[in-house]
Amino acid sequence: MKPQKTISGRDLSKTVTSEDLLGKEVIDLDGSFIGVVEKVLIDPHKLDFVGISIDKGFLRKGFTLGKGYIDKITPHAVFLKIRVSYDVKGKLVFDNDGELVGTVTSIDLYGSKNKIVNIVLRSSIFAGREIVIPAEYINEIGENVMLNVNKNKLKESKIVREV
Repeated sequence: MKPQKTISGRDLSKTVTSEDLLGKEVIDLDGSFIGVVEKVLIDPHKLDFVGISIDKGFLRKGFTLGKGYIDKITPHAVFLKIRVSYDVKGKLVFDNDGELVGTVTSIDLYGSKNKIVNIVLRSSIFAGREIVIPAEYINEIGENVMLNVNKNKLKESKIVREV
């Protein structure tokens, strides 16, 4: 029988190395491909795994993700617990009557969290100008963004503002 390699009583056959992670696909909660692991981040003082840096491809800005957002690491991919907020950019926005409101041009996040505060969109109902819609008006984010209000409420709202 071949002896197992261990460090401090830990079985090394059950560990993941940086080589195992680098270049591995990163998949979000919905099963969408986000990018590939570019770097493994370790706190040099606590010697603790902090997170990963993700490369989204040629001419696309990458980002870092804390370990709290990682669900599991398998031999094939890194799976996330979340849907990554930046993925909302470019999606169509519809009101609760199914009317097209506009297209998301950018998002405002809460600090460095993955929580959306506002979406900014170029709106057909505001003569093509950009407007800011607070997260509380978002019902669901999937292939498109669905609002929980109709476009008349958006026009009357004091919360929605032009940029």
